[in-house]
This record gives sequence, structure tokens and C-alpha cells, in this order.
Amino acid sequence: MTWQDAHAPDLTVSYEEVPYDGLTHSETHPSLLAAVGTLLGMQPAPVAHCRVLEIGCAQGYNLVAMAMALPESEFVGIDFAPGQIAMGQKAVDELAVSNVALHSLDVMALDDSLGRFDYIIAHGFFSWVPQPVRDQLLAVYRRLLTPNGIGYISYNAYPGGHFMNALRDGMLFHAGRIEQPLARANEARRWIDLLAETGEARTVPFSGFYKAYRQLVHDYQAHLGDESGRSNAGLLHDELEKVNRPFYLREFVAQCEAAGLQYLGDTEFASMLASNVPANVAKVIQESARNRVEAEQYLDFVRNRMFRRSLICHQPVELSARPSLAAVASLYFSSNAQAEAVDRPKGSPAAFKYISPDGSSIATDHPVTIQAFDYLSEVWPQRISFDDLLKEASRRVAHEAGRGANQKSASKRDADKKDAQVLAANILKAYATSSVLIELHRHNPHLTTTISAKPVASRWARWQVRQNSRSVCNLLHKRVLLDEPDCYLLLRLDGSRTLDDLCAELLGGPLEEGHWHVKQELGADAPAIPLADRVAQIVQDRLEWMALAGLLEG
Repeated sequence: MTWQDAHAPDLTVSYEEVPYDGLTHSETHPSLLAAVGTLLGMQPAPVAHCRVLEIGCAQGYNLVAMAMALPESEFVGIDFAPGQIAMGQKAVDELAVSNVALHSLDVMALDDSLGRFDYIIAHGFFSWVPQPVRDQLLAVYRRLLTPNGIGYISYNAYPGGHFMNALRDGMLFHAGRIEQPLARANEARRWIDLLAETGEARTVPFSGFYKAYRQLVHDYQAHLGDESGRSNAGLLHDELEKVNRPFYLREFVAQCEAAGLQYLGDTEFASMLASNVPANVAKVIQESARNRVEAEQYLDFVRNRMFRRSLICHQPVELSARPSLAAVASLYFSSNAQAEAVDRPKGSPAAFKYISPDGSSIATDHPVTIQAFDYLSEVWPQRISFDDLLKEASRRVAHEAGRGANQKSASKRDADKKDAQVLAANILKAYATSSVLIELHRHNPHLTTTISAKPVASRWARWQVRQNSRSVCNLLHKRVLLDEPDCYLLLRLDGSRTLDDLCAELLGGPLEEGHWHVKQELGADAPAIPLADRVAQIVQDRLEWMALAGLLEG
């Protein structure tokens, strides 16, 4: 018996009492799962025509967002909390989404009556349930995944989990006796604040870790755009839950193999590769690891990994040891990496380094690759197929060289084939560096980066704003944080208003009523700009931002 068992109340907080935050998770989208599966030799079901099951779906918002963007696919969610399912059903009914079915059902009672699925998701489930439930979960994957199906399971991971265990034990020791859940979460949060504020590493050796964790908790709350305390649900159902068991990758893989499944890979493709660690470390891993699971386990030790998003499939599926260029060429790509010229000796071909927001980069002097990355940056966040990307990049190279793009000759065909191979190899190299440097997907959503006469924003995002949420899911299944004026505009982007209409509503509404004010940031001698013109520019700027944020439908 632990001190928790002896002195604390039952720490399992009811999902009826404190519902989980209604979030979407970009890493669970079939488009990403299929992309990784394709790279590793699988032939996953088409994303536009597939069946998806989510286990522990909470309100089902993750599925509803997918379903609205994929009307010819079918989505099923189960959760043992009837209240959460009722909340999700309300959204389904109000939005008239016909391809989502939500069921109040315990996974232990899940039989074969729901049919088989091409993709099965269990996010935030595996580490937080007892072992018999984990065994049942894997049995469900074994029974209900189609032959080429892909399963997603996220879980807390060792070795980083050892740090989190110590942090969690401290929170429970300090706040575990408090029976009221939200009060317990607030006190646990206060404990983290105290640890993070202790300052010197000399007196508190892990103060840096405490600061980082506090920032993570605060960022989570800020990203929800919620100051009411609902975001404490994440703390209660994760770190403060009665069961919270991290796993080494090798332990997780062993459990999957015992259930007749095999480890496919990770949604963060770059994390699977030793090419992203120092060369001397990579050399030891390559010499010591007997298989790719052991190699990834080494990498988890190097990175002190705390969380994993693992993909699994049936054992008979034959996987590729390395991605083929043909597999790369079957995908869609997007990137907002920015170009930076590379100094080269005089007379050398021009070279550029493309740097992503996370600081990762790829350098190249291959003209077609340079034009391809420039084009992706120009059309961000749209996704482009390999054939279209190659065609546009080749056209630009030919135009700069002053030759026709459609010249026919044997040597030209050979050059085009080589360009295609080099471009695919460079795309794979970039993706193996960071999924932020370039994104790979199997589905191209309907979004636009241009402002139409009567703009239309995502219907799901508008519904979320009507529920007083400032953190909304865009058409790329990513979360976007809005401020109050953005929410005001987004609600009105239903295709019935022109930009002039939007300006008139702003002028005659919150601005006239004094709720908002527009600052005129001009020099002392500059002429004043009429308020209507300033508002028109603000509306135009915000709509352009929404287009770049993937919120406008094409």
C-alpha cells in the first residue's frame, strides 16, 4: 500500500464531474497516419473513403472535425462517460453531421458489432488505465483493424517519465488529500509554481525542469483561451489521475507483439532516425542496436523522451526498411520554411538554406528543389501533390534559364527523371529532419489562401466560437488561438457578407458602442486616416491572417 492509498481520497476524477477539454489532435488525423504508413511500405485505405474509430473520444470533437472535412468517410467514437457523449451528440445534431456516430460504451464491452476500421485512435488512454484494460484495448485493435489498417496509441514514455513521476508524486503528496477536484488541481498548480520560482539550481537541482513544466501547463491553458478553470481537466485526468504509467518503447512493443500486432513507427517521423543526433552518438547506436526498435529505444534515452505517439498494424504486414522515393511521390506536401542564401565560392551554383519555425533546416543547390520550396512557401498552408510541385518547380527553372518547359528530347527526359528523384530525396531528407520543416500527408483539404468577395470560414471553427471557445480547429486539423475581434469576424464569415458588410458591422457595432477602439499609429506630421479606411485595412489584414491560418474554405 502506498501513501496515496492510505491517506488520499480516490483520485480517479469522474469525467461526468469534470469533462475533458473538447480538443482536436492533429497527430491523430488519418492523413498523417496514412502518410507514415505509406513511407514504411503499407498501402493504407484512402483517407477520403475510410472508417475511423476513436476509443476514449470524450465529446468526440476530434472526430466531428475530421468528419466535416471528410464527408465520404465514416467516424465512430466511444467513451464510457455518458455526459461527454451527450455533449458531442449535441454538436453532431446542431451541425447535422451524418457521418459520425458516438456511443457511450466501455471498451471492455466493445464487441465486433461496430464493424472493422481502417484507422483506430486511442489518444491519452493507454497510460491511464489498468493493465487488463490495456490488454483489452490491444485485443480490440487486433480484432477490428482491417488487414492494412493503422492504429494510433499515445502514452507517457520512459525515460523522461521518471522525471514526470517525481513531479506527479510531489503534486499528489501536496494536494492529494483535497477531495474537491478543481481545488486539488489548483493546489497542484500552485505547488508547481512554487518549485519553478525557487530559482537557483544549486538549491533546487531540477528547477529548469520545473520551469519548463509550469510553462507547458500555462501554455495549455492559454491555448484553450479559457480562464475559467476548465483547463484543469487536463491536469486532473493526466498527472493527477490514479493510474498514470509510463512505458519504455520496448515494453510497449512487447505488449503489441503479444497481442498479434507489430510496431509500425511514430507520428513524428524524424524521431525514429539516428541521423538527428550527433554523429558519434549515432555511430554507437548503429553498432549496438540489433533492430530498429532497439535503435529508437536508444534515441529515447538520448532525448529523455516523455511522450510517444506510436503507430501499430497487423503482424503479417510487410514493412519497408527504408522509404522509397515512389512512396514520397504519392503524397502531398506543405512547408513555410524561409529561404536564406548560402555563401558559395565564385562560380558555384546558387545554394539556399530553408529554415522552418522550429529552427530546423535543409540546404540545397538543386535548382528544382529550390524552386519547389519557394513555391510551397508562397502557397502555404496549401498542400501540393508531388506531380504538381515538380511541374511548377521545373517550369520556373526553365523560365529562369530562358528555355521552354516542354522541350522534348531523350536528354531532357533523363534530366527530368533525375530532377524528380533528387526532389523526392530532398523532401524525404527534410521530413527526416523535422515534420515542421516540411509536412507530408495523404489528403488535401479544401481551403483557400485568397480572399473571396464573400469569404466563408470553417463551419466547425464557427461552431466552436459560438460555444465561447477561442481555441478552434482549422481545416488542417490544427488548433488556432483567436482573439476577441477575430472571433467576431469569424462568426460572420458564412458566405453572406462582403468585406464592406463586415466593415459596416464593425463600425456600427462594437466600435460605435465603445467596446473596441482603433489606434492610429502615425507620426505627428502624418495626415489622419479616416476611421472607415483604417477598419477596412484591419479587416483585410485579419482575413489574410485567417487564410494563412487555414480557416477559410475553398
